[in-house]
Amino acid sequence: MSTIKSFEDLQELGANSIHERTHISRVKVEQVLDKSFDQLNRVQFMGFISILEREYGVNLESLRSEYDSYKGFDPEMAISKPSAVLQASSNTRTFWIFGAIGVIVILMLLGSMMQGELSVAPKEEVLELSSAAIEVVDTNFSEMNTSDVNATNDMNITEINTTQLMQEQNKSMATLDPEGKALSFYNVLSIKPSSKVWVGMMDLETGKKIQKVTKDPILIDSTKSWLFIFGHGRLEIVTSSGSKILKERNTVWFTYENGSLQQLTAEEFKIKNKGSSW
Repeated sequence: MSTIKSFEDLQELGANSIHERTHISRVKVEQVLDKSFDQLNRVQFMGFISILEREYGVNLESLRSEYDSYKGFDPEMAISKPSAVLQASSNTRTFWIFGAIGVIVILMLLGSMMQGELSVAPKEEVLELSSAAIEVVDTNFSEMNTSDVNATNDMNITEINTTQLMQEQNKSMATLDPEGKALSFYNVLSIKPSSKVWVGMMDLETGKKIQKVTKDPILIDSTKSWLFIFGHGRLEIVTSSGSKILKERNTVWFTYENGSLQQLTAEEFKIKNKGSSW
């Protein structure tokens, strides 16, 4: 049974012992134990605290709060806004879709009537009317409010990315290290894209899925097990002992279990996701 019950017990245990068990560098361990908050950014600090909680079974929530108070960090302000994809109003989108269809139908009927009256006119006239109808619909959509347009664009980006991911599954493989083994990382703090990327995340315990387009670091909750899928593999894997740069241009898949981030192939991902590609 562990004798570590509090942060003070960790301080008595010492940096050397903690380093040997967690593989966090001695310098960083000493900074945490000495509460040298100025020398640790929030991503590093919260990652180290999660590792200590997992390895020693101790609750360090009070230390998190102390760090945030020292840095003037407001957790309520830091909660990320829901993806615009999820915010899009289904009622508004449905209204515009049916409105556009109605305009097209009316204009096509008018075109047919005009063609009947002018039987000598070539058939291309109907096509021109259809094109005009499409231009009218495009004009109507351009008058939508800015938030609806942005939400629709984000929805299209997500749908395109999802389609591309499904098409690449049968030809993409996980990046291998020089020895031919799938890459794996321990004590991962975050995954940072080099550019904007579509990312899907699934909690393996609850099955809850989250997807978004972002270029911000993905902070890993080490108390849970995850499945990840990224639209491209140009990523920086940040760990407690350093970072690793990946330069894969195609889709990449990962699983995070028992403190270890393991890269997967498309087929391995489907097996863990109960046969689903996403």
